[in-house]
Amino acid sequence: MRQLVFILMLVCTFGFFGVADAQLSNLPQTEIVVQMIPENPKPNDTVSVLVNSYATNIDTAKITWKINGKTMKSGTGEKNFSFKVGGMNTTTTLGIVIETSGGETINKTYNIKPTSVDLIWESEGFVPPFYKGKSLFSHQNKITITAVPHITNSSGQEIGAYNLVYKWKKNGSVIDGASGFGKNSYSFISSLISRPFSIEVDVSTVDSDATGYARIDLAPSEPFVLFYKKDPIYGIEFQKALQNNVELKNSVEITTIGIPMFFGTTDPNAPELNYKWYINGTPIDSGSGLSTQVFRQKEGTSGTSNISLSIENSKKILQYASGNFNLMFGSSNQ
Repeated sequence: MRQLVFILMLVCTFGFFGVADAQLSNLPQTEIVVQMIPENPKPNDTVSVLVNSYATNIDTAKITWKINGKTMKSGTGEKNFSFKVGGMNTTTTLGIVIETSGGETINKTYNIKPTSVDLIWESEGFVPPFYKGKSLFSHQNKITITAVPHITNSSGQEIGAYNLVYKWKKNGSVIDGASGFGKNSYSFISSLISRPFSIEVDVSTVDSDATGYARIDLAPSEPFVLFYKKDPIYGIEFQKALQNNVELKNSVEITTIGIPMFFGTTDPNAPELNYKWYINGTPIDSGSGLSTQVFRQKEGTSGTSNISLSIENSKKILQYASGNFNLMFGSSNQ
């Protein structure tokens, strides 16, 4: 949760969300601190506000809280207040009146316009055709994060993503090269030491009249292997993966393909991918090193063989996976 700190020096007026007014007496200048959580509320968010001061005893001051001009809370030392903002394209006016025990009256007004920012990410990892889902972010893969802001102008129209200013942060550090006007996406390749990380973005209009914020936490996923049957007529049967126990029916052979899920390539037969097939733990020296392997039943035999495959990416050493299934066959299949 982020906190926004507003500091009002009683020698000037300013407003982050709107207009701030101060009525000054001849007493020494007073510093008022206003904290709002969250800093950039989304539509229908509940906002918590706390006022404090390092120059006057705020606990003895009479504090009045107003929403859209209506008094909602008032009393001595009432320095905490919560309220709910409206939906998109609405403005909630928060008014704070502080009457100190020394006779000062301080008026503060904030016009709060809710915004929201969605973060969408995608990775380059491989998935098979018709896969119902997106590729998860795997070690050393490139990832692109796109901000989809929902910020309206004074006419209530949503401002286009390319007409806003973006400040991207990774693990709290500003990424200057990725930040700027119209830069609504940020791409990078995960480091060799893959750890969870956070991505934040601050989005604002050119005049900083409206701002939005979003954060996403990500962690690399482990790649893995899926097996499918390759039919000579229908091709690869992606609708059903081979796993656990697979019975060889009405045939003496099966063509199996191994799929490198979430490996950093667009081609499962890319030269950097090294396939190693095994049967009952013994390497199969097929000489192909590719994703497809044919298994045949020897005449007059029956039983179960464990089929396993390991895949490693020679260009990305953290991308390694293995999988296996049991192939069951019998003499009746002849």
